[in-house]
Amino acid sequence: MQMEIDTPLNLFLNGSNRIFWGYLIASVLIASVWYIRKDRSISLSRLKAYWLNADSKLDYRYFLVNWVFKKLLILPVLLSGQTVALWTLDNLNAVAEPLFLPWYYRDIVLCYTLSLFVIGDFSRYWLHRWMHTNRWLWKFHQVHHSPESLNPLTFYRLHPVEIILFALRHAIVAGVITGIFIFCFGARVDLYTVLGGNVFVVILFSFTGNLRHSHIRLGYGRWLEHLLVSPAQHQTHHHPESMQKNLGSVLALWDLLFGTLKLSQDAPLNQKFGLGVGKRQNFDSVTKIIINPFFDIYTIIRRKLK
Repeated sequence: MQMEIDTPLNLFLNGSNRIFWGYLIASVLIASVWYIRKDRSISLSRLKAYWLNADSKLDYRYFLVNWVFKKLLILPVLLSGQTVALWTLDNLNAVAEPLFLPWYYRDIVLCYTLSLFVIGDFSRYWLHRWMHTNRWLWKFHQVHHSPESLNPLTFYRLHPVEIILFALRHAIVAGVITGIFIFCFGARVDLYTVLGGNVFVVILFSFTGNLRHSHIRLGYGRWLEHLLVSPAQHQTHHHPESMQKNLGSVLALWDLLFGTLKLSQDAPLNQKFGLGVGKRQNFDSVTKIIINPFFDIYTIIRRKLK
């Protein structure tokens, strides 16, 4: 059997990834309709200015660096969801007998799929919020907010420390939920998927997910934006004056419940992104993206010790 070599290209071929080619095509179609409705012209010069500006070129380079960090340096040594699931199951078995509840298989799969989606999205909200409110973690997360021009690969402009934290979050949440379900229902645990991704994520998010990091101001309307985060809402989150708003990933419900919701209709109309005037230069190269957050933290510590 020939072993498949994992490459960055596979991210475009796997339906469980945001930049799967099908989602990108869907985003292009939606963006084209949006432009036509706005009576805007699409010219080669405008496309070149957007896709080949300094921020976009940096995102393309850092996309490869991000993949190297994940595949070669981070993921092999991180805690896995399977390890957490076994640990959870062992601890539950130590205090009680497995329940083996007689639910229908379809109900188990539906409940498991929905639990992973809802609890996973809830945990992403709080970790993302923590990245903004904790002065130390913000030094790493500001890397993601540094570009003043957004494109789908801006999603991958994350500092390695943030990559580690979100990978651990996923392993813990998925592992604990899986362990609990195995304890309750035995080995009859499965996931409803579409193109390899959680069916709820694919249906509710994937086809417009790539427009979140773009200049396509696509809103969902006031009612729906109380439930789902629209591309326009996430673009508002990248506005220098609104970075504490719209911290949710898929569900806007968490922003509504915890006071961080901002509807796209209530946000400034100008497409202004980044950290503010003069701050982009702190993260305008791959080296600066990786090193400067540590220098910022060192500076804070040094000032405190004086």
